[in-house]
Amino acid sequence: MQNEDQHDLAERISIYQGNLSRQALYAGQPFKKRKRTVVFFICDHDPYGLGWPSYALKVELVGCPNFSVDNKETNVIVNLKTDVSQLTQAQREMVAYFNDGTVSGAFSQKLAAAVAEVKADAIRGGIYMTIEEYAALKSAYAQESERIKTITGLAALDMSRAQIIEFLKTNMDLSEEEAQAAYDNAMAAHA
Repeated sequence: MQNEDQHDLAERISIYQGNLSRQALYAGQPFKKRKRTVVFFICDHDPYGLGWPSYALKVELVGCPNFSVDNKETNVIVNLKTDVSQLTQAQREMVAYFNDGTVSGAFSQKLAAAVAEVKADAIRGGIYMTIEEYAALKSAYAQESERIKTITGLAALDMSRAQIIEFLKTNMDLSEEEAQAAYDNAMAAHA
């Protein structure tokens, strides 16, 4: 799920599709046996500003836009900020479900069950992320990244390990163990 326009949607879809495509055909299998892969990308903004409820991407032959190529990859972008008044009942249920978790009919019940099944699956669950999970992950990554920058910056100022650990304890509210681990991780990542 993407909750702000980072102008990298095509690249992100490509990476997700690549990860799925690696699993779409086993070594030695004929290419005709390739499984169809689907990236269903949910956006909390309208990525193209057209107001459409969803955007389906396809591969086409350059110079012949009416000639599409089926490479067994399906990419759909869902716009959660669309005007729901023109949508089918199922589409309205889907938008409501992804906007606020509302389950209001047969389609959203099936959708909620499918999402729960994916999230419970040890392998597939790792690729499904709610907006809250994404925000928490992004925040934790940013915090860790800033911590590494701070530690390496202090080391560049010739502060000792003990001085940096004390700084981390005082200014970042870390315990002795957390500060030592943060220092060791930052210096290992910087090496």
